[in-house]
This record gives sequence, C-alpha cells and structure tokens, in this order.
Amino acid sequence: MNSPPTHEYPAPHIIPPTPPGLHTHTIIFLHGRGSTGLELADELGSSKLSGPPDANIFSQLPHVKWVFPTAKPRFSSVFQEEMTEWFDIYSLNDPSAKDELQIEGLREAVLFLKGLLDAEIAIVGDSRRVILGGISQGEATALMVLLTGGYSLAGFVGFSGWIPFAHRIQNGSLANSNSSTFRIRIAQDLNHLLQTSWETRGNVGYNTPVLLGHGRDDAYVDFKLGSQVRDILRNLGYEVDWCEYEGAEQEGHWFKEPEGLDDIVKFVKEKCALSSLK
Repeated sequence: MNSPPTHEYPAPHIIPPTPPGLHTHTIIFLHGRGSTGLELADELGSSKLSGPPDANIFSQLPHVKWVFPTAKPRFSSVFQEEMTEWFDIYSLNDPSAKDELQIEGLREAVLFLKGLLDAEIAIVGDSRRVILGGISQGEATALMVLLTGGYSLAGFVGFSGWIPFAHRIQNGSLANSNSSTFRIRIAQDLNHLLQTSWETRGNVGYNTPVLLGHGRDDAYVDFKLGSQVRDILRNLGYEVDWCEYEGAEQEGHWFKEPEGLDDIVKFVKEKCALSSLK
C-alpha cells in the first residue's frame, strides 16, 4: 500500500475517552470545507443533545476516542482563494462538473486517511471498533475511503454531504444491485481513478452499517445530493439508516439540534455494542 503523505497534513485534533483506560472504539470524523478538526470538535462539543443540559456528544460516548483530522490548504475553484479543503470542486450545485479537479485532493486525502484508519485499528485491535464519517465535504471524502478501502467498520456516519463521481458509480450500481463482483469492480475502478491501492482485508467491507442525515432545507448542498448518497449505497448493498431534518442552523447545513446529535449517539451506541468483541 502506498505511504500516506502524513507530513503534508496537520496533526489531528484528539478528544480522548474518559477515563483513558476506557478506550474501546474510535471515531474518525472529517470537517467540511473552510473548517478544521479543532473547529469541528469545538462546535460538536457545544451542540445540544436531549437530556441533561451539561451533556454533549463526547460525554455521552465516554468509551470513544475522537480523531478530527484537518485538511491542508488548497486553492478553491468556487471561492477563488486558498482555504482548507479535502479536494477542489468546481461547482456545489453540480459536483460532477469538471470532476477531474477533485482527483488530486481525493487521492492524497484517501491515502492519508487510510493511514489514520490503520493506526487506530492497530490501537483498538479490530476494524469493527472504528467508525468513519464526516460532514459536508468531509462526508464526501470519507465516502471515498469507505468505497476504496475494503474496510469492515463498526459504522459510517455522514451528514449534509454528497458522493464524488456519483454518475460513474450509479450507472453500474443500479444495473448490478447487490452484486459483490460489481462492488469490487467499483473499488478497483475508483482506486484506478485516484491512483490509490486497494486491499480486501478479508472482505470488501460492505457490511459496514451507515447513518446518513441531511436537511431538507440545506442551502449549500442540495437535499437531492444527500438522498442520492442513500440510494447509491443501498443499491451497493449497504444497510443505511436515513434521517431527514429541517430548521438546522447555518441555513440547514449543520446537525439539527438536538435530533441530529441524538441520532448519532444512538447509532454509535448500537453499533459499538453490536461490534464489541468478547
């Protein structure tokens, strides 16, 4: 496997489990464009959940170590300036437009994130103790890791995002629904496109359960792009829990409080319990 360019990315921001000896699972969660791992962690930590007023997502999952990586600065074709982003993209309205611009950033990000995944899997002892996810462009990037990596994870969590190269994936997945052979071909095709490598690690990873959430009123990433992710993953054989929201902050492009955070906590608790090794 190619070595991830770890020196090009800042060190991830870490929220350790409490107490440290309780560490059983890890969540690697990616921020959106223009943000950082630290900013996302701070915003998540101050977001409201149901229950005690002092509760936050970290206190509700004390056994989890959170890893918040940060993208490196890139020139944005949309905003015509340098900003932290996982990959460049020409249009948010149509992510397929000039999608060749996305390849370089996604190649580097996938290799970097696979390195983080492998490191956390080594720490907790099993890929089924690790959850991967992200919000907005972070979800899009994490999906490329999921589809190319061959990992069988405890879960995947994506909010307010989309799937890169959707037409490339969708055209075949609808005609070859639940075909394990075709799922392998998708992984190989995406790895060839991104010039990354693919290892099965014992299976193709399609038993990873998925939680997706999207605001019906999202002003930045159209709701239809979020539901497209749902449909593509289901056609590929993933078990997908789908949640729709309305009235979230940032014009619908954020976690709905408290429902969205509650849904994440519930999903993680369920999947971590199911994946715990005896």
